[in-house]
Amino acid sequence: MINPIKMIGSAKSVGETSVRNVVLASLGAYSKGYEQASMAQHMMTKQFGELVSRGGEVETELTERVQSTKKMVFGRAESQFNQTLNSTCGIDRDRMGDLEAKIDRLQAAVEKLAEK
Repeated sequence: MINPIKMIGSAKSVGETSVRNVVLASLGAYSKGYEQASMAQHMMTKQFGELVSRGGEVETELTERVQSTKKMVFGRAESQFNQTLNSTCGIDRDRMGDLEAKIDRLQAAVEKLAEK
């Protein structure tokens, strides 16, 4: 004959086991999720560091290119200015510099004479 008390005890034992398994599975899932989040954070930190390093390299290269381009543009602009000045006034830039120096010397001489 079937004993109802034993059946209730057996059902209770199966229920407790099932609840315990569900709790353990939940704890396992939490632990695995925490590990994956930690790994993802570590990977993001590493990748960020690599991006910063690469950015520094690119910045250096970009700065060099900008300086090179700047020198080239200023050189061309100066050359065109000299050509324009020479064609309109007949004076090249060197002669213009010499003329400015002479004017400065004359001005200093005039100021000395004015003081006497």
